[in-house]
Amino acid sequence: MNKKIKLGIAVLAIAAVGAGGFAVYAHIRNKNGMSDMNRERPLTEAVTRNSLINTITASGSVLLEDEIEVYAEGETNIIKNILVEEGDTVKAGDLLVEYDVDDRKEELEKQIRDTEREIENTQLSLKSMTAPTSDTELSKLKSTVTSKEKALQDANTAYNSYASKLSTQQTAIDNAKQDVNDAEKEVSDLEQLLAVGGATQDEYDTAVTAAKKANDQLNEAQKAYDDLVTERDNAKLGITTAQNDVTDAQNALKDAQTVLGDTQSKTQYEQTQLTLKGLQDNLADYKKDLNELVYSTSSTVDGKVTEVCVDEGTYTEENTVILKVADFNRLIVSASIEEYDAPLLELGQKVVMTSDGLEGKEYTGSITRINDSALAATTNMGSETAVPVEISVDNPDDVLKPGYNLDLEITVLDKPDILTVSSGAVRKDAKSGKSYVFVSDGTKLSQREVTTGEENDTVIEIVSGLSEGEEVLSSASESIEDGMTLEDIRAQSNNTAEQKTGNDRSEEDMMRGGMMGNDPNRRANQGVPPGGPGGGGFGGGRPMG
Repeated sequence: MNKKIKLGIAVLAIAAVGAGGFAVYAHIRNKNGMSDMNRERPLTEAVTRNSLINTITASGSVLLEDEIEVYAEGETNIIKNILVEEGDTVKAGDLLVEYDVDDRKEELEKQIRDTEREIENTQLSLKSMTAPTSDTELSKLKSTVTSKEKALQDANTAYNSYASKLSTQQTAIDNAKQDVNDAEKEVSDLEQLLAVGGATQDEYDTAVTAAKKANDQLNEAQKAYDDLVTERDNAKLGITTAQNDVTDAQNALKDAQTVLGDTQSKTQYEQTQLTLKGLQDNLADYKKDLNELVYSTSSTVDGKVTEVCVDEGTYTEENTVILKVADFNRLIVSASIEEYDAPLLELGQKVVMTSDGLEGKEYTGSITRINDSALAATTNMGSETAVPVEISVDNPDDVLKPGYNLDLEITVLDKPDILTVSSGAVRKDAKSGKSYVFVSDGTKLSQREVTTGEENDTVIEIVSGLSEGEEVLSSASESIEDGMTLEDIRAQSNNTAEQKTGNDRSEEDMMRGGMMGNDPNRRANQGVPPGGPGGGGFGGGRPMG
């Protein structure tokens, strides 16, 4: 045989070996399949008590739970000495910084001394306002009242004396008027006689002179009367003045006999009291500031100094952060839980935390905070919505550091000692939405409504409707009906298995036919003669050679 014939024989040999091997495989598989079909499988299961545990996974970062910010004390201070450095371990009560307060102390002490003196002077003023008048001063005031009353009496007497003086002067006026009338008549008579020669010129001139003198005396008498009227009016004003003097003297005596008897004294006294109260308040404030003067600041917690925020010589106020101290034994883990798992979260849920970088280490904790709002988080897969949570660390150690990443397993469901069945045992009615199972009495099945609770991928909680130990159908398919027997279920299962086996055989025949070219009809269709060189091979074809 030439080289091409040898190659054809080799191909036939390989095909024969392949066909034989496949036939053996198919025989074994069919045999095993029939064996499985014939083997009795349990169709029911007992209602049992189990623990139902569901968990979700996430990753998180370790953080300090509480980094304390140490604030400067006092309204304004100057940092004199910083007594610690970053990384130092401190205890509660340890001094952290000292302040330069000498100038402030001296200023407060001076303000206290000055205010105390002002208070003393003001108290003396108040005391003088309320001190009783001495007997000597009272006697002097009484004498003044008596003197003023005597002056008033004299003024009244003087005023009253002008009535008789005016009356006398009025009489003098009246007499002067009569003298004027008499003198003027004498002039008139002599003037007529002089005209007829009954009187001399000297007599007439003497009469005229006498008349003029009478008029002068009348004018003097009238002027004297007017002067008396003026004096009387002045005397009346003197009475008013004397009355006022008496009133003033009497009031002065009364005020001296009564403490703070007048409105002005009362007002002045009250104003002085307010001044005293303000000084006393100022003194209290100065003393309080002196007592509260801060010379140093101490740590309130045990921990480690994580940051020194000021330098020596820095001016500080009450809101100035000077140091940060943290307790590295109090750690938390910050994580973001996907929005699909977030509804399962509750405060207090237990968490187990591990890390590939911390081999053999397992930390435990619980959820202490769940954020009220979801946030957008960036991951390797892109952007997703997640809810931030915080988790306590129950067993921190020197190995676990802030900034480490941990893998988290959060137990979102842990229900011990509950009745459960396989998830496949429970079906739900599409119309009513009620759940049911098929209960077995050993032979026959009866449909029973149940109330379910929590579930996972394999089992489901039975809240009511079943008792522990009852047998239920493990897999309740849609073909199961109320009243069927276990034999019906088993027969139905066998029929399904046989159909599957028949389908498997058809697939195997097709595979064998595809692998081996010894089907006469197939070979005829391909134009290949039965047997001989160039016969059946992988894929058929024309004779070779």
